[in-house]
Amino acid sequence: MVALVRRTSDLHFLEGLPLALVYADLAEPGPIDLPADLDYVIHAAALASEAASRDEALRHAHDTTQNLLRALDARGVRLKRFIYISSALVLGHRSTAISEENPGQPARGVLAYVRAKEATERLLRQQFRDEGLPLIILRPTDVYGPNDRTVSQRILRAIEGGWPLIVGSGRRTTSICAVENVAQACHLACRMRGRDGAAYTLTNGAEITWRELLGFFQDRLGRPQRLYLPLAAAYALAFGMQLAHALGVKVPLASFYPVARVARDTSYDISRTRAELGYEPEHDLDRQLGEVVGWYLAEKARPAA
Repeated sequence: MVALVRRTSDLHFLEGLPLALVYADLAEPGPIDLPADLDYVIHAAALASEAASRDEALRHAHDTTQNLLRALDARGVRLKRFIYISSALVLGHRSTAISEENPGQPARGVLAYVRAKEATERLLRQQFRDEGLPLIILRPTDVYGPNDRTVSQRILRAIEGGWPLIVGSGRRTTSICAVENVAQACHLACRMRGRDGAAYTLTNGAEITWRELLGFFQDRLGRPQRLYLPLAAAYALAFGMQLAHALGVKVPLASFYPVARVARDTSYDISRTRAELGYEPEHDLDRQLGEVVGWYLAEKARPAA
C-alpha cells in the first residue's frame, strides 16, 4: 500500500503501518513519483473548512484532483478503480431521506467547500465519460473517528473549553458516518462492487440527535453543559463573531452553517448504497464515540514534538 502525503504534515498516526510513503503536495502541479502498477486510488485530499474562500476550496479540491489525474496519466497508471471521497452535502441538507432523487436544501450557498466538491465530481464524471476513468464516488455524511483532527478534535476541545455546543432543544437529528464505515465502502469498491460512474451516500444507517451526540462527549469528558442557547441567540452570536472578525478583532471566524444544521432534521437515504455496493454500516456508537474520546485524551497526553 502507498500513501501520498505532504512533508509538512504530522504523520505520527501512520507510524507502524505497512505503508510506503510518497511525498508530494497535490496543490502544486508537477510529476509525482507514483508506482506505475497501482490498481486502486482512494482520493480524499481536500481543504475541509467552513471558512475557506471559493478560490481556496477549489484549489484544494478540484485543482488537486486535476493534478493527481495528470500525474497518474504521466506515469502510465491504468487503474481498476478510482475512488473519490466527496460529501453527502452535495445532495443538500436540512431535509429527510435525502437522495439524488430527493435532494435537500442546497448547502453550496453557505459553504465554498460544497461548491468545490460539486466541481470535482463534475471533473471526474467528465473523465469517466471521455476517458473511461473507472470511477466510484463515495459521499459520506460527517465523518468521525480516531485521528479526526478536522471535526472531532475541534468539538472535544470546545467542550473542554466550556462552549455550549447543544443549541436549542438539541432534539433535531443528524446523520454521521464512522470512519470504519467509510473504510468498508472503500474496500467494497476495491472489490469491484458498485457501478462505474455511480455515486453512493454513506451514513451509519441510523440518525442521532445532537443532544445524544454532543451529550455523549460531554459526559465522557466530565463537562456537562449548564447553559443552553436558544437558536436565535446562537445566530446572533455567530453574526457578532463574523462582524468582529471583519473589523480585525482576534476572535474565531464563526459560521452560520453549524447553527443552521442543528435547526432542522437531516437524514440521507442509503438504500441504493446497500443494494449496489453491498454496504452494511456498523452502528456501535458507544464503542465508536468512545474510541474518539480515547484517542483525543491520548493525543493530549503525548509529549510535544
